[in-house]
Amino acid sequence: MALAGDKQLIILQKEGGRFLPALGLNKDGTFMNLQMVAPTDEGKYRRGKNCVHIMRLFDDVLSGKIEAASLPEYLQEKEIVNVPDYSVHSLITAPDRKSYVVQPGRHLIDLDKMNLEFLVLTNFSVSDQLSKKSVIAEGPGSDRYKRAYHEIGSHKNDFSAEKCISILRKTAQTEGEYPTQLSMIFIPDDNNVYFTLYGDFNKSFKFSFNDKTIQTISGFKENQSVVLSKKGILLSDLKVW
Repeated sequence: MALAGDKQLIILQKEGGRFLPALGLNKDGTFMNLQMVAPTDEGKYRRGKNCVHIMRLFDDVLSGKIEAASLPEYLQEKEIVNVPDYSVHSLITAPDRKSYVVQPGRHLIDLDKMNLEFLVLTNFSVSDQLSKKSVIAEGPGSDRYKRAYHEIGSHKNDFSAEKCISILRKTAQTEGEYPTQLSMIFIPDDNNVYFTLYGDFNKSFKFSFNDKTIQTISGFKENQSVVLSKKGILLSDLKVW
């Protein structure tokens, strides 16, 4: 977990001996993740005049170089591809309900144009299974997709941060090769990010964009805090607080 500039919080994950971005958010209220998905030939890395790899898009969106509202027009001119040996799709959300799923080799999903009230993204391609009214959830992450979709759909009119925590708890992975390492809620209006680690929802942390500080919130014997820097801090270091 590290800062990039003064307005970006980046979460990185170690893959093949190197740290790669997993998700990021900025003080202006924009979020973008890089979530593993089955590859397509069309989305494989290649060079070209109009090709932009997904890591470059990640940097440009979170830095504000590309505004989320302009993504549909941008993607009419540019083709998004993966980086070598990597296949992801990305949920991008921004103020004013500008929300998209960008998928190398697949069609852009625009929340407003598709008249969707909300969107859940796990590790299968939503666009491959999208029909006029629903998604037939099949593939990696489909169990978590169904659970989250049902919970959000049942509480659209009374959704809250507390309900979000409940959903994250119910969708956390506790078994298998990829147990949940980080569960996060971003509240842009407050400039705060609330999170738990490794599926332990009894202990919670907060990061504030206002003072760049990570601090304990609940479940700890004593309060602790640290000012986050570009150097960053390992989640494993926070776990032992």
